[in-house]
Amino acid sequence: MDNFHSEHHISSRFDKDLESIHTKIIAMGGLVEQQLSLAIKAFTTCNIEMAEQVLRQDNLIDEYESIIDTECVNTIALRQPTGSDLSLLIDIIKVTSELEGIAAKAEGIADITIQLNQARPV
Repeated sequence: MDNFHSEHHISSRFDKDLESIHTKIIAMGGLVEQQLSLAIKAFTTCNIEMAEQVLRQDNLIDEYESIIDTECVNTIALRQPTGSDLSLLIDIIKVTSELEGIAAKAEGIADITIQLNQARPV
């Protein structure tokens, strides 16, 4: 958590909330990175199975977004952060939305891969 937020707060519970959010956003970012890479590889190699894998894992990314947003909103409501802490939580909500948007692009690449390869004459 040192790189994520270097201050320690009076409320150790607030620090634990931030650590939990940090862990989830790192996991979500890694999954989105994996999805985009897999979608591009599926497209460039005409691999329908890889494209379908991208589509199957999209729900997990949506779930991460929902959980992270809920944790941020709950932390704002319960801990009433101010200043840089509040700004950090709002920025995290924005980042999760952007990550989900990137994942949606990967899903679009996977859809196109499937459509193109199903339409190809054998």
